[in-house]
Amino acid sequence: MIAKKCAIGATLLLCLMAPPAFATTITIVNNDGPGEGFNDSSAPPADAGCAPGETLGQCRQHVFQIAADNWAVLLNSAIEIKVTSQMNPQTCSASGSVLGSAGAISTAANFPNAPRTNVSYNIAEANALAGQDLDPGNNDINATFNISIDSGCAAGTVGWWYGTDPSVAIPTNRIGLLPVVFHELGHGLGFTSNTNPSTGAYFTSQPPIWASYLFDTETGKLWKDMSNGERVASTINDPNLVWTGPHTGVQAAAYLGPGPALLIDFPLSLPSPNSVGTGAFGASIVAPGTSANLVRVDDGSTDDGVGGNTATINDGCQTPYVNASAVSGKIAFVDRGSCAFTVKAKNAQLNGAIGVVIANVAASANPNTPPGMAGSDATITIPAVSIAFPLGEQIRTVLGGGTAVGAIISTARLSLTDGCVRLFAPSPVQSGSSVSHFSPDATPNLLMEPAITATIFNKVDLTLPLFKDIDWPSNLEDFLFVDGFDANPCQHVQP
Repeated sequence: MIAKKCAIGATLLLCLMAPPAFATTITIVNNDGPGEGFNDSSAPPADAGCAPGETLGQCRQHVFQIAADNWAVLLNSAIEIKVTSQMNPQTCSASGSVLGSAGAISTAANFPNAPRTNVSYNIAEANALAGQDLDPGNNDINATFNISIDSGCAAGTVGWWYGTDPSVAIPTNRIGLLPVVFHELGHGLGFTSNTNPSTGAYFTSQPPIWASYLFDTETGKLWKDMSNGERVASTINDPNLVWTGPHTGVQAAAYLGPGPALLIDFPLSLPSPNSVGTGAFGASIVAPGTSANLVRVDDGSTDDGVGGNTATINDGCQTPYVNASAVSGKIAFVDRGSCAFTVKAKNAQLNGAIGVVIANVAASANPNTPPGMAGSDATITIPAVSIAFPLGEQIRTVLGGGTAVGAIISTARLSLTDGCVRLFAPSPVQSGSSVSHFSPDATPNLLMEPAITATIFNKVDLTLPLFKDIDWPSNLEDFLFVDGFDANPCQHVQP
């Protein structure tokens, strides 16, 4: 028998107590050349997590197959799913690296037993629904992962981690391959919009199944009812692009919780709540939170305090502040740059602040994403958060005009809009990421966010309910967080 109710956030390996009722076969098809990737006969590094006696190539293929086997437990298909797989050199540097990618090789619509007419599905799902191989001359998914990672080219790493046991922590100097493969196979199996984010045109001959559930809360339209131009606008309409599938909605109500956030009490012209970045220092952020006016610091110096580099009077790198009396008892508002996050937070604390907000000073590649805050300092006891550049600029303008800003460093369910799960819709568009991921503001982190986090290994979370929404035959009933639809918070569920 199968374990009928997994604990929220349980990993697949811990959750599965017995074989599934339906057997699905997902086969990794080795597409590497002699001596490379899966065919590398060299011994793996001793600290890479491989099993004794495995070659490096065998170790790599073993990880891929474990990820495939985990998906096979979740999905029901009588038709074998074949994944063309290879490890090839891809972009890898200290400034950014491609980890991997996967996608469906083809799609199909109006096939035998199709649950909807004139709707396209990724081929693995279409085969499962049809009960036959609709494209017998081809495999179903193509997957490529970056072998260059093993050269140590990614910042702070020496290579991939090939361990497959979720109870063994991934070393801080390695990148876990299993969660990356597990994530990318999700895209190939169906977690994808199949829409060009730059043009709004479908990649498929018929509207993709995702267009039936992608909804813009601002326009009140599903993507299937939009023009190409309207879809382009919706692609960057965060936080208004949501998923209205009923299975995902009801499970999200039980699974997702509040996470760190910056709430604005006044003025009403500023958005609230707002996502924030956090670090391994400062007080824990819990409701009801820390409430006070924001005060922009003036440290009176253009010296960064560490190397004589040019700084600004608002970056909080020097102490005491010129306006220490104004900051005391308030939340310090500090510009990013010139010195470490921990220095800024500690200086704010020394000047009497009860919290600190560190604001980006320039638009990055992901301008709406708050920066993560590196460093640690056990002596910092006030809550510290970072915010993205656009919000930082809005607050600077308001404070500069003499208007007070009341803020609360607290928590909020940022992953929901009108009770519906947010999709990733940043501006500007991020090719290969926009729309085909959950919002990174989810708490806890989700498998299908745009970036794999340290909290993800092989957790299924809300991905399987979404697959149920798009008609994938699955073992959803064995992986529910709550039963029924009474708890569905989504205000825009479609009939």
